[in-house]
Amino acid sequence: MYRVYVDQKVIHISNEKSFRAFCQEFKEVNAAGGLVENEEGAYLFIRRNGLWDLPKGHQEEGESICDTALREVKEECGITGLELGELLCITHHCYFRDGIWQLKHSWWYAMKGSKKQSLTPQTEEGISDLVWVSRNEVPSLLSSAYSSICELFSSL
Repeated sequence: MYRVYVDQKVIHISNEKSFRAFCQEFKEVNAAGGLVENEEGAYLFIRRNGLWDLPKGHQEEGESICDTALREVKEECGITGLELGELLCITHHCYFRDGIWQLKHSWWYAMKGSKKQSLTPQTEEGISDLVWVSRNEVPSLLSSAYSSICELFSSL
């Protein structure tokens, strides 16, 4: 079963053939990011355009999706020394930009990082805040987070 988010609505697509046909109607974009966990078990959240999110971004030409995930988390948060873990899930969402509908496929990886580093939000990407959030505080943030982030946490 595939879930594709359009705004705060979800479209359920039951099989691969239907999903591929759906994808052909859009400009497809690949992205990757991470669920960064520190030594205390807290997760790194970003506030982007007024909503809670996790760091991620577009894949560059010739770049592996794993390298995209590490690069984007580093760029958006200023964190270094990240350790890449397992692929957690892939989310899909549609948005309208530059006069066309785009379908973004986002690969989400588990990552380990250190709370001891200073963090720097990439403000030119609309990121206004970076916070470490304990596991029991996550549900309260999800009410003002993007749908794909809620899906990621429901898959854990």
